[in-house]
Amino acid sequence: MSNKTKNNQNTLRLAPPERRRFRRRILGWYEREKRELPWRGEKDPYRIWVSEAMLQQTRVETIRLRYPAFIERFPTLAALANAPLDAVLAEWQGLGYYGRARNLHRAAQEVIDQDRGVMPGTYDALLALPGVGPYMAGAIASIAFQERRAAIDGNVLRIMSRVLNLTCPVDTLPAQKTIRKETQALVPRARPGDFNQALMDLGARICLPKNPDCARCPVRNLCASHKTGTQHALPVKTAKIPPAPYTLFQFRAEQNGLVLLSQRERTGLFGGMWELPGFMVEGHLEKADRRRLKAQCAKLLGPGWRPGRELARITRTLTHRKILFVVHLAENSGKGAPPASQDGRLWASEEDFRALAVSTAQRAAWRAAKSALRNLEGK
Repeated sequence: MSNKTKNNQNTLRLAPPERRRFRRRILGWYEREKRELPWRGEKDPYRIWVSEAMLQQTRVETIRLRYPAFIERFPTLAALANAPLDAVLAEWQGLGYYGRARNLHRAAQEVIDQDRGVMPGTYDALLALPGVGPYMAGAIASIAFQERRAAIDGNVLRIMSRVLNLTCPVDTLPAQKTIRKETQALVPRARPGDFNQALMDLGARICLPKNPDCARCPVRNLCASHKTGTQHALPVKTAKIPPAPYTLFQFRAEQNGLVLLSQRERTGLFGGMWELPGFMVEGHLEKADRRRLKAQCAKLLGPGWRPGRELARITRTLTHRKILFVVHLAENSGKGAPPASQDGRLWASEEDFRALAVSTAQRAAWRAAKSALRNLEGK
């Protein structure tokens, strides 16, 4: 490995003969060892796009089970674009990060409206679509259209930080610039999609975050950190900022065996998802201000509704938020009419709840509140 200027991370690179060996070895390993996945070998750019959108920040084993059902329900770009967003979110539930589904749906509509249903065929054009960043554009362009583009995800960042023995934090701009430049240089003109998928598989199976299996790695002799014994200390990362705490107070209102749900705004946290009516405050609160709780209950449910006993509290951690869900029973004094079902509000049965687009966290809060009610009724 050459390094023209000492201590300058931007000059770290493999020499041209090393790059050729790296490509040859990684592609040979991939031919023998590649994972069997439902989207592997897929030629339809739309279906490749769906798989890459799902794979962002979600485990492969989860997507392995969910991808076929999504494609069965929305087999073509037109089918996705013409579907209601609620249906797309419902099929996406359990995968998390619902902004991916909203962006996928919006981008599909843009392609139908602007490009007559033909998927953009270049990296730059893909990058212009909602929700498509450099990694996804590189993956789709290389796999579907054989464009020589790197697809750099967390796996590739980890691999290349070790190959280059990159000692500055991998999540900083200098490190990412170095990795992007060298990874792009490594991508072959032939089989760029296979090369990118080979790196993803290597990171998932061999070059693991902890205890990398260097003995089985096809490129260990080209890895600078393996030679120096520093692979276990890499990649270096900056300290993470802990997720901000929030409390979401919610009300479970019932009538005739139905439970009132409201739909969140289309954008923002849990955008477009259904949930128990509620309001969010900063911080984890052991108790809400009773006056505020009563005022919010009346505002959300209407005059005559008031907060009853607390039924459940659960905590769920998202990327940037740690949310405490606190569910109260809502009681009707009989002085006000129950809120009507209308846009953004629905009296739902258990069957409705199962079919609607509801976050995994909200399903957990629903189950906890329902269990508490059964226990109270059994006493």
